[in-house]
Amino acid sequence: MSPTKAEVEEKRKENWLDEHLPYEVLMMRHSIGQMRDPSTFWLDWNAFHASFAVSACNLAAFLTNGEKKGNSFQACDFVISFKSRKDNLAKTFEKLEPQVFHLGKARPIDEGKFNLREAEQILEWIEKEMAEFVQQLGTWRKYWNEDRSQPEARPAGPTLRITGLEPQTSSSASYSLQTSSTAGSPFRIVGYEEKKSEEL
Repeated sequence: MSPTKAEVEEKRKENWLDEHLPYEVLMMRHSIGQMRDPSTFWLDWNAFHASFAVSACNLAAFLTNGEKKGNSFQACDFVISFKSRKDNLAKTFEKLEPQVFHLGKARPIDEGKFNLREAEQILEWIEKEMAEFVQQLGTWRKYWNEDRSQPEARPAGPTLRITGLEPQTSSSASYSLQTSSTAGSPFRIVGYEEKKSEEL
């Protein structure tokens, strides 16, 4: 028997609180953590800047019920009376539009750009509003996955792992690649194992 529309909607809400919303909080926290690090390469800093902007704006739209009904959830879908207000941060959020989301004519330069200090202000506001939202979740509280919103510690060395390769023939291979600091190829194979797949 197919699930009802109400059952599908409820399951989506559970997934939203368990995975999707915590992920946005995770990326916001991780991104600003890298932006704070003075050793972050400037191109990486720019990438984390954009990542922070996307996640912060997604969270702000959710908390202020700014997303359009239909394909998106709003905070009031979980807590009926909940609605955050940007107040004096509204203009700070507006600075992200021409700088991050559109390659427009009015892009700021130098001192007019969205900076780390403003990102910290937005982070503080979102953390406060998210805490209030979670506190008021009521029966939905059990689905909120705080662990998924916490950034992991960076590994000691950069490692690239390739997983989930589906077998195409009678055998498959699993392996991992790790960046190498030695001269020559930037990658080296650190482990390779051939696995015989079960007969289909």
